Amino acid sequence: MEKKSWFDSGRLEVIVAILIALVSLTTALVVWRINVVGSNSDDIVHTGLIDAIKKQTYANEDWRKLYEEATYARDYSIYLAGVRAMENSENTAQSAQAANLRQYLLPSLQLLSSPLGTESKYLKADGSYDLDKRYADLEGDTTEFSTLDPQGKFDLAKSYFSQKRWESIGLILLAVSLLWLTLSEITSKWMTSVTLLLGLGIYMAGLIWFIAVEGLFFLSRGGAL
Repeated sequence: MEKKSWFDSGRLEVIVAILIALVSLTTALVVWRINVVGSNSDDIVHTGLIDAIKKQTYANEDWRKLYEEATYARDYSIYLAGVRAMENSENTAQSAQAANLRQYLLPSLQLLSSPLGTESKYLKADGSYDLDKRYADLEGDTTEFSTLDPQGKFDLAKSYFSQKRWESIGLILLAVSLLWLTLSEITSKWMTSVTLLLGLGIYMAGLIWFIAVEGLFFLSRGGAL
């Protein structure tokens, strides 16, 4: 009985069918992973935008409060200078007015300017107020302000976007390998082994590429998928 050759047997067809199923499954998993990476990028961008809006809102409120205190501190300084001038006047009416202003107006203005106008650490040597230092303290008092890092989130989103782009190359290689494996089912006998090996080689290249890209970005993000 004549022994069947490799091409005459149905074994090669079974192997090709198994390889096509394997590549199809791998391609589906890679597509799923790329979609997850893209979704992560979009979600992080959305979170970064929210953080940026929150941070700007907190900054606007801190600046508003700072300039409110600065306005009252300026008014306090102006009225204080006027009161001192009236106190040094020989005019009895002005002296009485100065006493009223010192008793009723100045304490209110000083209270409204607090702490910028009341704490010595904000007073410069030239008599002006250190607005930058007061603003830094206002930022420090806003506990959530320091936890907001929109730029960090944008950088992380960029990492996921780059990963998606590079992994798409692996997906293209897998698709090409699937094409060659499919062709191996319809080509002539002598071409079957060529297309099969070519498809298998491209499949391994695409798989290695995808795993390498996945590993590199995994390490670059400190273990974050």
